[in-house]
Amino acid sequence: MSDAPAEPVFAACVTRRSAPGEREAGPVTSLSRGRAELRQSAANLLQLPILIAVALVAIVIRQLFVHPPSTIVLGVCAGLAVLDIVLAVYLLRNMGSTLVVTADDITFTRRRRPGKGPPPAQVIQRTAGSTLSFRMAANGPVGSEHTGYALKLRDNATGTEVYAGAFGRRKVQQACQSQGWSFS
Repeated sequence: MSDAPAEPVFAACVTRRSAPGEREAGPVTSLSRGRAELRQSAANLLQLPILIAVALVAIVIRQLFVHPPSTIVLGVCAGLAVLDIVLAVYLLRNMGSTLVVTADDITFTRRRRPGKGPPPAQVIQRTAGSTLSFRMAANGPVGSEHTGYALKLRDNATGTEVYAGAFGRRKVQQACQSQGWSFS
């Protein structure tokens, strides 16, 4: 038995520990002693298709209790269900993101399809006096009904930010602290 501390694993669901050098399946994993990697979960990616599916099921159930059920409404629901499945497959294949935390930097990368070039990355590099904090950033004109808000991780020393909303505040903070980053 080794006296070395166990390598931390952060997970939104139950995951097994991987052997050294082996990548682990699942939304969140720790790849090596000096690196923590968080992956966007399938549940996070599928929120919109699941919402659409629930609405379609509710409409179909309502139609089953109406006499006679509208074949037009049922047909439109069937067509929308097919499009919903296509959307879910597209999201699972082409979307998703990772947040890799090391002692020197934090890198957010959004997955990109093969042949489209390297995925764009947002990077926070550790500097003297680096402390991290979370903030909600407005996407769109503030106060507008079309404004969305995203959780961002910010380095207070440089002002550099990376997107953190797909992973959750608690998991991001745990991953950063495991690599020696401090929060203000």
